[in-house]
Amino acid sequence: MSSTDPTHCLETSTRNRPGGVLRAAVAAALLGAQAAPARTGPEFDALRAQLEALTEVVAQQAQEIERLKQGAASSPTPGASPSSDGSVADGDAQVIGPQGRPARQPLGRFPDDAIVTAGNFDGAIRIPGTGASVRLGGFIRAEGNYDLDNAGFQDSFNPRRIPLDGSVDDDTQQVRFHVRNTRVNLDVRNDTPLGEFRTFVEFDFFGGGNEFISNYEARIRHAAAQLGSLYVGQWWSQFVDIRSSPETVDFGGPFSQPAARNPGVRWNQSAGEQWRFGVGIENPAGDLTGPEALLASDSVPNVTSFVETTRPWGRLRLSALGLQLESTTDEIFTGGIQFSGRVYVPWLDPRDNIVFGAQAGEGFTHFYSTLATVGLDGVVSEDGSVEATGILGGFFAYQHWWSERWRSTFEVSALDLDLPQGADSSAYTGGERFSANLYWTPVDNANFGIEMIYGRNGVLSGENGSASRLAAVARFDF
Repeated sequence: MSSTDPTHCLETSTRNRPGGVLRAAVAAALLGAQAAPARTGPEFDALRAQLEALTEVVAQQAQEIERLKQGAASSPTPGASPSSDGSVADGDAQVIGPQGRPARQPLGRFPDDAIVTAGNFDGAIRIPGTGASVRLGGFIRAEGNYDLDNAGFQDSFNPRRIPLDGSVDDDTQQVRFHVRNTRVNLDVRNDTPLGEFRTFVEFDFFGGGNEFISNYEARIRHAAAQLGSLYVGQWWSQFVDIRSSPETVDFGGPFSQPAARNPGVRWNQSAGEQWRFGVGIENPAGDLTGPEALLASDSVPNVTSFVETTRPWGRLRLSALGLQLESTTDEIFTGGIQFSGRVYVPWLDPRDNIVFGAQAGEGFTHFYSTLATVGLDGVVSEDGSVEATGILGGFFAYQHWWSERWRSTFEVSALDLDLPQGADSSAYTGGERFSANLYWTPVDNANFGIEMIYGRNGVLSGENGSASRLAAVARFDF
C-alpha cells in the first residue's frame, strides 16, 4: 500500500486518538463506499445513513473519554477527597468504574500503595499510604543447661542463688531446656520536621508461668517512643551501658553489670561525630530491708546522665546515677558511677576486642538483674533511719575470632557489697563468676554456642557456695 493511500493516511492520523481504531474502521467503510461505482436505491441510502450515524456516536464517545481523562488529571491525591473549602480531607477517593460511572475505592488500595517498597532504615518496609517504615524483628533462643553442681536457678546463672557448701542440695545435678529468652519486637519510624519519630516495643517470655510444663508468660522489655533527641517510655537506664556487654551463652551475662530497664524521660544529644551525652529522670525503685523496711518509700525520681566518646580504636563511656532512699522519718541521697567501654585489640584478628565495666557507689544494687527485689540497697533500722549498701563491682571480657565463622569470649566478673549494720546474717555479700565459650555462625542469622561457667557466692555470716554449669544455646534471628 502506498503512503498516499487515503485509508493509510487516516489510520495514521487516528491511531493514537481516543476511539481511533473504531473511527478508522468506519471511515474506511465510507471511503470504500465513495470509491465504489455509484449505486442508487433505498437499500444503499439506508446503509449510508447508518454509517453516518455510527460516525457521530464514535465522535461523541471520543469527546467523553477526553473529558474524563482531563478530570482524572485534576482530581485530588488518592486516599483523600476535597472538603468544602477546597483543601484535602481524609476519606475515600472517587475513581471511575466501568462504563464511566463513579465508583468508591477504599483508602490505601491504590496502585502505587499496593507495592511493598524498602523502608527508610535497615530491614524495614514502607507502610502503604504513609511515610512510616516498619520492621518486625527478634529471635528464637533455645537454651540447654547441665549443672555439675546445683546452681540454684536454672534459667540463667546467678551466683547469689548458689546453695551454700554443705547444704542438702548443693551437689544436685540438673538438666534444663527452655526458650524463655526468645524475643519479638516491632520498630516503627517516620521522618518529621522535628527529627525522626520512632516507636519501639519488645517482649520476651520471662514474665512467669509454670516453668516445669514450659508455660511461659510474655513480659514487656522495652516500650518507648523517640522524637529527635527526646526519649519517653521504658528503655535501658542511662546508667547502663548495654553496648559494652560481652557475648555470653548464659543469658544473664556478667552478674556485676548493671542491666536495668526503667520507665522515664531522657534527652540524648550528639556533640560532633565523636561525642554524645544524655540526661534523664527515671522511675525510682529503692529496695530496702531491715526491721522497718515497710516504711521505705519513693518520692523522688532517679537522675541519670552519661557522656561517651567513639573513636576508631573503640568507645568509652562514663555514667552517673543519683537516687534517694527514704523512709517516713529519714532520707539519704546517694548513687554511683560506672566507667565502661569497648576497645579493639587487632593484633591477632581485626575483630578482636575487650569490653569492661567498673562501678562504685551506694544504694543501687537493684540495677543488677541478679540482685533485683532482694532488698540489698540499704537497711531501715528500728528508728526509721536509712543506711545504704556500699557497692564495688566490675567485669572484663576478651573476644577472639578464630576464623570468619568461629569466635570465643573469656569473661570474669566480681561484686563486693558492704552491707549496713542490721542486715541479716544470710544476706548476700558478693562473689565471682568465670566463663569461656565457643560460638559458631554457619550461616547469617544462625548462631550456636557452648559455654563453661563457674561461680562462687558469699553471705554475711562468712559461708560460701560454688557451682559449675555447662550451657548451650541455639539462636535464630529474624
